[in-house]
Amino acid sequence: MQKKNNIQPLFFIALLFCASVASAQQDSTATIRPIKKSDPKIGLVLSGGGAKGLAHIGALKVIDSLGIEVDYVAGTSMGAIVGSLYASGYTGQQLDSIFQTINFDNIISDDIPRKAKTFYERRENERYAVTLPFKDFSVQLPSSLSKGQNIYNLLSRLLSNVKSIDNFENLPIPFFCIATDVTTGEEVVLDSGYLPRAVNASGALPSLFAPVEIDGRLLIDGGVTDNYPVEKLRAKGMDIIIGVDVQDDLRTLDELNGALDILTQINNFRTIHDMEQKIPKTDIYIAPDISEFSVVSFDQGNKIIQRGFTATSKKINQLKAYRQRNYQKPELTNIAQDSIYLKYLDITGNENYSRSFIKGRFKIKTPGMVAYEDINNGINNLQATNNFKKINYEILEKKVGTVLEIRVEESDVRNYLRLGLHYDELLRSAALVNLSRKNVLFDNDIVSADFIVGDNIRYNFDYYIDKGRYWSIGLHSEFVKFEQDIRASLVEDINNSVPLGVNSIEIQYRDWTQQFYLQTSLAKSFNLVAGAEIKSLTAFTETLETNDLENDRTYFSDGTLGSIYGKILLDSYDNAQFPNSGWWVQTDFHLYLFNTEFGDDFNEFSIAQIEVGRAISAGKWTLALDAMLGISIGQHNNSSLDFYLGGYGARRINNIVPFYGYDFISLGGDTMLNAGAEIDYEIFKKNHLSFGFNLANVSDDLFERRDWFTQAQYVGYALGYGIETFLGPIKLKYSFSPQQDDGQFFVQLGYRF
Repeated sequence: MQKKNNIQPLFFIALLFCASVASAQQDSTATIRPIKKSDPKIGLVLSGGGAKGLAHIGALKVIDSLGIEVDYVAGTSMGAIVGSLYASGYTGQQLDSIFQTINFDNIISDDIPRKAKTFYERRENERYAVTLPFKDFSVQLPSSLSKGQNIYNLLSRLLSNVKSIDNFENLPIPFFCIATDVTTGEEVVLDSGYLPRAVNASGALPSLFAPVEIDGRLLIDGGVTDNYPVEKLRAKGMDIIIGVDVQDDLRTLDELNGALDILTQINNFRTIHDMEQKIPKTDIYIAPDISEFSVVSFDQGNKIIQRGFTATSKKINQLKAYRQRNYQKPELTNIAQDSIYLKYLDITGNENYSRSFIKGRFKIKTPGMVAYEDINNGINNLQATNNFKKINYEILEKKVGTVLEIRVEESDVRNYLRLGLHYDELLRSAALVNLSRKNVLFDNDIVSADFIVGDNIRYNFDYYIDKGRYWSIGLHSEFVKFEQDIRASLVEDINNSVPLGVNSIEIQYRDWTQQFYLQTSLAKSFNLVAGAEIKSLTAFTETLETNDLENDRTYFSDGTLGSIYGKILLDSYDNAQFPNSGWWVQTDFHLYLFNTEFGDDFNEFSIAQIEVGRAISAGKWTLALDAMLGISIGQHNNSSLDFYLGGYGARRINNIVPFYGYDFISLGGDTMLNAGAEIDYEIFKKNHLSFGFNLANVSDDLFERRDWFTQAQYVGYALGYGIETFLGPIKLKYSFSPQQDDGQFFVQLGYRF
């Protein structure tokens, strides 16, 4: 029995040995990586490179597909942006999906959605091509092309899942990024604080984005000092480092095509020299072929991502050695939450603008659930005022709950010089110089004066006190004039005069208008206006002979009219010139109380009109519909304010209404029905082909006719080509009508003013 007991343990020991050998053989076929007591710590370093940094996403997709668990991420500039999102929990595939939906033109620029602007701000911003602040009689050129606010807004939303983490070591994957102190030239390692702001600072490319202030230091792009922080990542205890390098090589003389290329080349002198030491410190070095792209080639993002995927796939045999068995990076489930419960708003940094003004523009009610979109809209509403250099905000978890901390940097610029150019077939060529000043008498007021020179000298003057949701106060004065040949038969019909003996006459038109008004917002994009108006209106011709030896003018109007008026405005168009979506509704009612031209013989009358527009898009196609009704109520002594149809491209002057197929002021009457449609196709970015038509019925006492609704008297068509430029729209229309012998070309260059 004792012998038997000695054999049994040996048998079990042999059995366990065989099992362990079999298990080792099984594991050697199940995993490619060698068995170690502990897995190596893997670090990932992502370089800066602007749009070329989108290649990082392609690299991450391959890394994820192999089941490689990254232990630390370091990045600079675009590498910091992509790296922070990856470190916060996104997978490479999720990042690919996110970046497919981003409009980089809107993100890079300071473009503020039109819906964030008040009616007054829209009118101001849609007249000028260039705006330059000036101080102490010296123009202040901007420090960058963009404030970077839109990027900050995007990062704040995408990184909302880690908003309570202020030590980047505690992110799902530990992370740090590199920035540069612009005042000392020192590199700054950002590994704590508010993650969106840190990443925003690391990617603040000089001259393109404004510097970011953090802890009293003004920071710019980390690529200036360390565009590939491999040494600092190794110092975090990483055993293996995977590096993705999207930096430029030196360009040849033929490849240097502009100032941006030259500035990039100068920076590349240092980075290429640095990489000679950094590449050997990288265990798996990945350099996608992105030589044909620039730092702003965001429109070719899909190609760049694919280049990153391709380059990383070529390293797949090296990468396989470090994949973890049964590891798959989990997808982030709470991507960019739609809303968050906010306890309150904490506002700091404001001196000249009250807390109530800022909260009124922000339009967020706390405590309560607040959508991230509403936070972005609030930031845009504040940005639209141009009262602030930058608006920093953080969403923080505190003992009382989640708090939105807003820190504003007020602009010390109160004066602006604005410039514009325009041409159309009615007002002809014009150059605009505008001088504006804020905070003249009150914190929320503005004085604006347009001086317009060219074929017709004109001016606009505005004083506006912005009261937000309350009744704002405005004063407006303008003078406009033009000369236009019109059919003599139109004058004969309207004035019931005898034949004039000529085919056409040249009308000279002068309008001088003064308005006082109150304006309030009833809801988003919905305004109510009430006011009083004094209008001096003169229309005359020197074409006809007169019996007066001292005056060779024949006057059709020469008096001053007084009226009170009310308007209801709804404008939700996303773009004033090439709308893709939204509504436009304007109702206007003027009650005319006197006209000095007729004295006691004057009869009170009113003019009412309503215009409705709708834009609907599908892909690159947009359908724009428009309808308008205008009517005079009561007898009036002359026809100067009747509805006159024809022409295209000029700003609206009184009741002169655009109409395809006819020249300016070709059709007239005291009552008008007008409807039209236009199909727009964006053949490529910001270039539009269009086809439109309109039909109208216009005459005196139109509604007294039985067929006023069914019988359209006039019809016109137009083929057009339009381009969106920084100077404003450029539009060319060929307009024709089967009722006319000849077609008309209409040209519009620049914003209307």
